[in-house]
Amino acid sequence: MKLKKPRNLMIGALIAAGLGLCAGQVMANEISGTLDGEPHEWHVLSEGGMSTANFSEFMPGMVIVTVQGHREARFETQGTLSIDFMVMQGTPSEASVTYFHESGLTPHYGTEEEVPIEIEELETDGDSGRVKGRVATSLAYVESMMAGHDHDNVMEIDVTFDVELVREE
Repeated sequence: MKLKKPRNLMIGALIAAGLGLCAGQVMANEISGTLDGEPHEWHVLSEGGMSTANFSEFMPGMVIVTVQGHREARFETQGTLSIDFMVMQGTPSEASVTYFHESGLTPHYGTEEEVPIEIEELETDGDSGRVKGRVATSLAYVESMMAGHDHDNVMEIDVTFDVELVREE
């Protein structure tokens, strides 16, 4: 199933990861940086050809990349960080960033609009790839899917990542 929006892709990736990686996860990669000034590390989960760091071709020349990290080397929504961006004709766009501080999809902290992302290296070839980069931004609190972003309640995030990507159909 192809999803049309990066946020939908992120939610789909969370669900797929929960269904497909519940038992016996293997740590593949790490994402690290600071969240509200505190050091954090997130783990990319991979097993059986699936990964929470993935890419899919939306249409020729348009690739959607998701870098999703978990606070433990196992699937759990609480503590998950998701960075989504699109690549058009080899050029990355800005990113959508979401941090799930509780066990559900809401409330969470996220970007209201896409934000700049620094991509040092990006390869998507065949069934695998790699992305190395950094994103630093403010994440605003979102109480529910119907509520807007609360810019009076924000978390600052500054993370780097260097992860292997898996093609997702």
